[in-house]
Amino acid sequence: MATEVVQIVPRLPPPAEGVGSFAEGLAAALAAGPGIGSRLLAAGPAAPESVREAGAFAARLEREAGDAPILLHYVGYGYEPRGCPGWLVDALETWKAGGKGRRLVTLFHEVYASGPPWRSSFWLSLAQRRLAARLALLSDGRVTSLAHYRSLIERRTRGAEVAVLPVFSTVGEPAEPPPLSARARRLVIFGGPGARARAYGRDGVRLESACRRLGIEEVWDVGPPGGGAAPPEVAGRPVRRLGELPAAEVSALLAGSIAGFAAYPPRFLAKSTVFAACCAHGMLPLCAGVGDGDTPPVWQPASSEDFQAVADRALAWYRGHRAGVHAALYGELLFP
Repeated sequence: MATEVVQIVPRLPPPAEGVGSFAEGLAAALAAGPGIGSRLLAAGPAAPESVREAGAFAARLEREAGDAPILLHYVGYGYEPRGCPGWLVDALETWKAGGKGRRLVTLFHEVYASGPPWRSSFWLSLAQRRLAARLALLSDGRVTSLAHYRSLIERRTRGAEVAVLPVFSTVGEPAEPPPLSARARRLVIFGGPGARARAYGRDGVRLESACRRLGIEEVWDVGPPGGGAAPPEVAGRPVRRLGELPAAEVSALLAGSIAGFAAYPPRFLAKSTVFAACCAHGMLPLCAGVGDGDTPPVWQPASSEDFQAVADRALAWYRGHRAGVHAALYGELLFP
């Protein structure tokens, strides 16, 4: 039996980015757990246009994957500017038909877009839905991070089985994170430029309220430049800009800070590797809105609950889908 999987992603780091970094983390977990090796193929817009054509990509898969199973990290806009990479699905169909027993497992990081009529996502949504359904039916295994995404897939495929597993931290998983009482009164905002810009802009009022309520002394900004520079201060607390750091340094920073902020609404937190990292490091996790019983544990500025109790619940929630859990699931799906 083959012990290697080919993972297809839009692009790979550097710079650090969500899907590619997640695939690299999954590759490490598969190697450490079930002993499955990975080859990662980038097929997004940065790849030559000749590669992003059905026949050419099918030939590439035949050369580089052969009969080895394929794990596709699917996010439509990652492969095509309009979110409809029909050439990719065509190529996978050709590859599957080229050999008996070939397996395709798809991780739906997203399913399809939607929006008001004055946005292109409204007019492209139907085509994206059809393509996602076609891919789901072609796949031998389907995984996503949100129950909402599972329902979208099931609705379009008349019940195709989809596993739901929130994402894991791509910057480490400390075995025993220190208690909040042993940490600096520091809040960390890290991730991509867009997410950090939202934290200071759209979510600024909530961020300022949290800083005051927690007695934060300093805000540390971690991530690549772009999207607007971090402000010099938040609620009178100085902002220290650290730029992009290696994963080990980010992990040490998170483990020594009391709180972390994820610029995601609660219903989408399970797909955020930033939020996963906050939980994995035993931090007090904050986000861009008010959660409920169906969302991961988050601390609310108006809450009277003990800080450590919230952090402990978030850590316990995270450990149910840590990297090793992902490796075990994908091992079963790829090599049944």
